[in-house]
Order: sequence, then C-alpha cells, then structure tokens
Amino acid sequence: MIRVLVPLLVLLTACTPLVEDDAADGTGPITFVDGPDTTANGQVRELVERWNAQADRREKVVFVEMPDTTDGHRAQLTARAQDLEDVRGGPDCYDVMAVDVVWTAPFAAAGHLVELDPDEFGADRMLPQAVETAKTPDGEHLWAVPWRSDAGLLFYREDVLDDAQVEPPTTWAELRWQASTIAERYDLKGYVAQLGRYEGLTVNAAEAIWAHEGDLRHPDSPQAKEGVRALVDGVAQGWIPREALEYNENTSLTEFMDGRALFMRNWPFAGPRLADPERSKVAGNWAAVPLPGPSALGGWNLAVSRCSAHQATARRFIQFATGVENQRRLAERAGFAPTIEFLYDEPGLVPPELHESVLGARARRPSPHYDALTSAMQESLHHVLEEPDSVDESMDQLAEDLTRAEQGR
Repeated sequence: MIRVLVPLLVLLTACTPLVEDDAADGTGPITFVDGPDTTANGQVRELVERWNAQADRREKVVFVEMPDTTDGHRAQLTARAQDLEDVRGGPDCYDVMAVDVVWTAPFAAAGHLVELDPDEFGADRMLPQAVETAKTPDGEHLWAVPWRSDAGLLFYREDVLDDAQVEPPTTWAELRWQASTIAERYDLKGYVAQLGRYEGLTVNAAEAIWAHEGDLRHPDSPQAKEGVRALVDGVAQGWIPREALEYNENTSLTEFMDGRALFMRNWPFAGPRLADPERSKVAGNWAAVPLPGPSALGGWNLAVSRCSAHQATARRFIQFATGVENQRRLAERAGFAPTIEFLYDEPGLVPPELHESVLGARARRPSPHYDALTSAMQESLHHVLEEPDSVDESMDQLAEDLTRAEQGR
C-alpha cells in the first residue's frame, strides 16, 4: 500500500508546493467546518466563541456543522472542494476543515489541502500515531494538524455486572457469553454497536477482525473471516440486536443511555453524556474498559483548504484550537482524547482505559483511495450480516475488490 501512496503524494508535492502568493499571509474572516457538535453543552461551539472573543474583529470565525454521518460529512467537504478547485477566496470556501484521520491522505492527494509546517504547530509534541495520519508515509510532508485523537471503548452496566458478580469482558468469548446470558437475565439487549452501512461498520468490523488476529489487508484469511463471523453470529443469535444493522454512534448511545443494553461499543464522547443525570437513565451505573481487542484509531485533523484566501488566520485558528489549554478543556468537558502527548501524564485528565485504548489503536488502511476501499468493505460486510451463510464467499470477493480499489480501479 505504501508503494501506491508515496508516489501519488510525492507527485502531489511536486505539483502543488507551499502557496507563495498573498493567500499564504492573508488575514480575514474564515469558515470552520466540523461535524455536529454533540458534546455536552456544545464545547466546539464554545471554542469558536472563545476565539471570536479574543480575535481581531477582522478575523472572526464562522462555525458550520456538517451532516451527522461521517459519510455525509465527507461527501459535502469533497463536493465543496471540487467546486472551488480553481477558486481562491470567496464566501463558499471552507477555510479550515475538520477531516477524519482516514480522509487526510485522499484529500491531500486530490490537491484540496495546503501543506503545513510541522514546527509551526508543535507536531513533535503530539502522539506519533496521530501525526502519521496527517503526513505522507515518508514523514516529509504535513497536510493537517491532529486536533483530537480517538479510540473505541467498551461501555457496560457496572451495576448489572456487579450484581452478577462478574468482571467486564476482556475477550470476544467473554463478551459473547455475558451478552447472551447475563443480558437476558436482566431483560437487556446484549451488545449495541455501529453496524449501519457507513464508516462505523468498517470500524466495528476491523476491530472484530483484529480481535481474532486477522488483518484488514487480507479479508479472505481464516482469522479475518472468524472476526466477521463473530459479528454475524451475534446478530443471528440475538445478543447483538438486529436493529444494530441500522445503528450509528448516536442511536447506539441512545439505546445504552436509556438503559436498554448491557454493553456498547462507542467513542469516548459518549462518557460525558452518559454521566449527565438529566439526560441519562444510567448515570452513576456505568463504566468503561478497553475493547476486547485493538481499537481502530480514530480522531480528527484540522486542515487548511487550498481555496482559502486567509490562510494566516486559518493557521492561527488551528494553533489556537490544537493548543494545550483547548485540548485540556476538550478532554475535561467533552471526553476527547488529546493529541498532545504530555497531557496523558496529567493526573485525572485522560481515563486510564482511554489512554490504553489510544496507545494500542491501529490505523485503518490509509490510502488516497480510502473512499473506494471503505465503500467496498461496507457493501460486503453489510451483506454478510444480512446473509450469514455468505461469509466465506463474500470475504473472498472482498479481497479482490480491495485490490482493485487500492489500484484506483
């Protein structure tokens, strides 16, 4: 895969060097786009308000929230970038974009991003695995700045497991047993995850595959098939509710927060919402541990759009958003995992289970063709969840489909 990515991005660097026109030093109002701010009390909106309160009146930031699915978010960013490919400035430009860690390579390869200077943003103090998602594989070119990292956690009903006198599961075998026996005893759904046909399905399947010693590059291997079959069997046996085939992060969170599930796989943003007694029926009765296997590395990077005419302001806003104080605040109030490495040493800031999960997280298949890769995975994986007998045939076909997608075919 690296053999494919390096030439593309080296070529991109040769064709689109650092901008040397007025835009690089341009200052003025900018637009910042991120996904919906689902944090408790709107912490991302508050961050923008703090910037606007201290910024020069000519450098105000307008915050725009994208669609509530990652696929919709990516599609809108891509469409806007393509529409403005030969345009510099203007009210339609998304000057600063929050891009998922797996989008950075495709967006850079397409020429939508401005190359950045690592020293300007203190990249050397950030988590190496987070910085890698924002660079070319040779480490020579930075296309975005890690803003918040992420890794999945297993949330569980602490009161129920305490009553049943069992420890939370550390393997898929233990998860399957507890979700299929203890949950039924307490009239709960066993395990809710994100199995709708979107990026969440790729993430959940990747984690199941890794937990069974499989590899995303070889979905036709016995180990990968075993991981996929673990999900398929869970749905067929009922300890994963069939409704989960339509769940995303928020719908699965609602199921757990309303007290209807024993286990939930989700990102750390769920923690503050679960702890809110005004919204959560399980406040005080839940806890979280690392997943029973490696998590997919999640998180969001901040990038400057090539269409921006006010790139100096855009870079300063990124410095502000990714600075120590704001990362600390988002960790405390929003449950986001910081990307600044030394913040993990601050007592009580990052829960130990999240620290462990982030450090052990694995990247999905980074590629300039990631959209095609994940689309093929989602189609195949959703099919096998609907048709349990098709695991072997579908995974064999998926291996061929991914090879073609990786080659841009």
